Amino acid sequence: MVIVKTLKFSGILAAIITAGISATAASAAINVNVDTDKGVKKISPYLYGRNIFCNEDRGDLNDVVTTLSEKEQTNLETYRQAGIRYLRMNNGNNATKHNWRKNLSSHPDYYNNVYKHDWDISSKKILDNLPGVDGMYAFQLAGYVASSTAYNFKDWDWKQSHGGKNAKQTLDLAGGGTVDDDGVTLIQAGDYSLYLEEWPADSTVGIIPHWKDELKYDMSRFRYWSMDNEMELWRNTHSDLPYTYPNEDGNTVAADRMVDNYIAVAKAAKAISPDLKLTGPVAANEWSWCNIAYDNNSTSYVKATDHKYCWLEYFIKRLGEEQRKTSVQLLDVFDIHWYPTEKTYESWINWHRVFFDTTYVYPGGNGIRCADISTTGSCDWNTGKGVGYKTYIFKRITDWMKKYMGENYKYTLGFTETDFIGDMDAMSRALAYASFMGTFIDHGVEIFTPWTWREGMYEVVHLFSRYGHENRVQSTSSNDSLVSAYSSISNKGDSLTVIFVNRAENNPQDVYLSLDGFKAENTANALTLSGIAGETFVSHTSNGLKKNAVNVKMTGGMTNATENYANKFSMTLPAKSITAVLFTTKNPTVIDAIAPVAARSNYSLTLQGREILVSGIQQNSRYALTNTLGQVIRSGLWNGAAGATLKLSVPATGRYILQVGGKSQMVVVNK
Repeated sequence: MVIVKTLKFSGILAAIITAGISATAASAAINVNVDTDKGVKKISPYLYGRNIFCNEDRGDLNDVVTTLSEKEQTNLETYRQAGIRYLRMNNGNNATKHNWRKNLSSHPDYYNNVYKHDWDISSKKILDNLPGVDGMYAFQLAGYVASSTAYNFKDWDWKQSHGGKNAKQTLDLAGGGTVDDDGVTLIQAGDYSLYLEEWPADSTVGIIPHWKDELKYDMSRFRYWSMDNEMELWRNTHSDLPYTYPNEDGNTVAADRMVDNYIAVAKAAKAISPDLKLTGPVAANEWSWCNIAYDNNSTSYVKATDHKYCWLEYFIKRLGEEQRKTSVQLLDVFDIHWYPTEKTYESWINWHRVFFDTTYVYPGGNGIRCADISTTGSCDWNTGKGVGYKTYIFKRITDWMKKYMGENYKYTLGFTETDFIGDMDAMSRALAYASFMGTFIDHGVEIFTPWTWREGMYEVVHLFSRYGHENRVQSTSSNDSLVSAYSSISNKGDSLTVIFVNRAENNPQDVYLSLDGFKAENTANALTLSGIAGETFVSHTSNGLKKNAVNVKMTGGMTNATENYANKFSMTLPAKSITAVLFTTKNPTVIDAIAPVAARSNYSLTLQGREILVSGIQQNSRYALTNTLGQVIRSGLWNGAAGATLKLSVPATGRYILQVGGKSQMVVVNK
């Protein structure tokens, strides 16, 4: 069960409550309920991720030399302390023309010059130094990659001969290009054939057997592969490519060609390793979710034969058609980017509503006005003009996936680039980031890797990753726009963390919390982040969190000779704060980390040492017992007589997942 946590307000009242600037609004207590028996879903560790830049000058983790520099060692320790679990390693636009055989890439933002980028090195550093952290690289879809450094534009020499001026770095000057003396106007583009070579689908996916069979890498650490990067922008970002973006007439966008390239690489990748997870189409930003350049002078939607489509809808439609022909799953994670630029507090604390909230009018919603063009025939440039548009982009994507892929298509969502802009103070940034994180947890998003890393962000990922638990449970707030609660429970069921995000800018907020399904001990610790400035995170033990700065008061429960627990609490949250309340119980119930508790089958089980005894199974029910790595331990079709018991032995203590008749639950074997 997925709860879309929004309240509907109208007009000025909505702005007042959302911004938290009304003394009257702030004085009303907010009721929050957490029900650990509802909305149970596994939280992806890949939400605790970030992009990594792999070069010596800017490098978080460089791919030039094999030894770790002092800076890298410091960075690695920070990742470990903060609880970073996922690293997107492909360097965005630099992935498009990456040549893994020669360890080269062409930089589109630096004259297309070719430099060394050795993914063998950076991936090995992850394997050797970051246990529990996985990485994501990229397959190239453009058909051409870097081949030689011999034809780079000599930018230093040009600068010295032009009075210290730099030539414009986005010009296509590699391969013998020329520019005017001001360094602004391209006179002659370089010859791409001097520094690029053809790169068909079998070449791009060849990195998989290279890592798996030649280098003997643990490929379970690199299961997810980005299908290039922002291909709908290639006409501008990779204008040196000879054919990929312009169609045969030289002007119109080859939307079909882009999708054809995607399909060819996806098929080749799945043929080599069906377990690979492909993420795409990695669309760049709000405008390009629905619009792409189609001639030399303007931008618009995709024109396909006699019909018009939003770019993302068109991409999904084409993949759906291909999958029905081949039965090959071509997309596993629907991945997009977004770079909001608003500069007001009210905008910052509402950004998270752009993904799923069907009531929120996003002021920056422009390209999304073409989202319904396939049914309306035109973009809506009139509704809410000057105000914005209802975006709910992930909800729209989900609807398109159902329409073209079918109701039962298995996929997840990813968000692999954004920037919580530098104009924000650290605490406002932390609130926005925490709101994204909580929203993605609630809706089962799988991957989240911000592009730019700024002050306040380590504090947030540390709080969620190090103090949260494996399973999301349902939280509801009587004023979710002002105070949200994001809750998680441990697999053992003995610990519950509720993270409150108070977006009120100037006022503390009283909160009454009730717990269902969890008998908490009558005391709880609280960790609060408020009033931070600059970078406050140093380590797990040295950071901006204040312990028990918020007083969590028990207001309801039971105390007698046999029980002592609480289920109602009150607290006052500081203005502009994030507070994690850590509850424990002496009456744990093992949590089903795969399916909602309400969906469990009627069978029952008991444990005898390392043997699981299952009774009450209906005849002709399939069963499977897997470990947490997904490896099948026991499986079969149950044909036992009524009342008979299925006995499943396990090789060792640990957690196992029992699936019977399509229902699943976690089993913990302790002896």
